[in-house]
Amino acid sequence: MEDTQTPVYAWCLDHGLLHHFTQREGAWCSALWVALNGTDEQSALADKQARFGDAQFFDQLPQQVQVELVESGA
Repeated sequence: MEDTQTPVYAWCLDHGLLHHFTQREGAWCSALWVALNGTDEQSALADKQARFGDAQFFDQLPQQVQVELVESGA
């Protein structure tokens, strides 16, 4: 049986915050967010830091990263 309560962590580039969703509830944020690798908040935030550095919002990302996210449909 599939665990529908395991959280999926995501960085919201509109709200500048870590979100977590469960499969049962679905993604409740309709803003621009990117799923992170990690099984808990600490590891998800480490992935966010590795991928996006100190950027909190979309416009703080390097232009190339912005283009990649837009093209990926994030």
